[in-house]
Amino acid sequence: MASQKILAGIDKAAVLFDILGARLAGQLFPNLSDEDVIAVRQRVPLIKKTPFELKKMVLEEFYFSFMSKKFASEAKDETSQPFAFLEGMSEVHLAYLIRSEPTRSISILLAQLPLEMQGRLLQRLPTEIRTEAMVDLGKIKDVPLEAVLEVAAEFREKAKQIPSQAEYQEGGGKAMAGLLSTMDSKEQKQFLEYLAQEDPELAKEVKKHHFTFEGVPMLPDEVLKEVFNEFDVDQVALALKGQPQELCDRVVQTMAQRRQAMYEPIEKPVARRQVEAAQKKVVEHILAMDADPTNDFSIEEFAEADFIE
Repeated sequence: MASQKILAGIDKAAVLFDILGARLAGQLFPNLSDEDVIAVRQRVPLIKKTPFELKKMVLEEFYFSFMSKKFASEAKDETSQPFAFLEGMSEVHLAYLIRSEPTRSISILLAQLPLEMQGRLLQRLPTEIRTEAMVDLGKIKDVPLEAVLEVAAEFREKAKQIPSQAEYQEGGGKAMAGLLSTMDSKEQKQFLEYLAQEDPELAKEVKKHHFTFEGVPMLPDEVLKEVFNEFDVDQVALALKGQPQELCDRVVQTMAQRRQAMYEPIEKPVARRQVEAAQKKVVEHILAMDADPTNDFSIEEFAEADFIE
């Protein structure tokens, strides 16, 4: 019987060539010379009778070695350039990124930016926080590398939820509104409020295309009828849970008599996530209507009425 000791070097490569095929295996060993490839392929017939378990061990060994190198490479990139994600972010987005963060985290992020940008971002902070952040900024060299990497990881995850300036410029307000729809309702509201203070024109452009369930009351009855008739009455009742009675009455009145008779408002308490999930389906349907070129409906047509100048 073949032993693990026999399957070393050229024999292991021959096993991989046999299992994966010469073309794929050759791509996995780009440094092999033509002579080496010929030698390995000549070994393939000689290892054909190698037990399956040994072949499996060779394949697993190669896989874990490959993945270890991959993860090590990724970890090295994150360690050597932990704040690379900041590249291309505008001042407005950087300011939003550091809002409500501990002063130590703020100072660590600021230290990664050009001096001029540091000054502008500091001016956006409340006086007390600004002073603490400036003091911490002078102590950055005392912060352990592990702490810096941890802060970088936290900011990197938060940054993934923020539509970048580049994405806005490439896709316009409509594309940015689409990105906002991937955030949870609380984060959407906070970002839009912040954007309205920092860049009113940009916020106004985004609002023309952004839509949440809070905008449903501004829709005319014929649109409400088209939207809510797509859902069964139980889902309608769930989406309307906690909404003003006026909106509930308008929606019910758009239903056919049979559906009105079936409709019953939900009186008992319901988990917020269930209600928001039902409302999200309604919003998704409205967004689909807006995106349909054969439909005359347009969110932008009703958005201006929701502005408070």
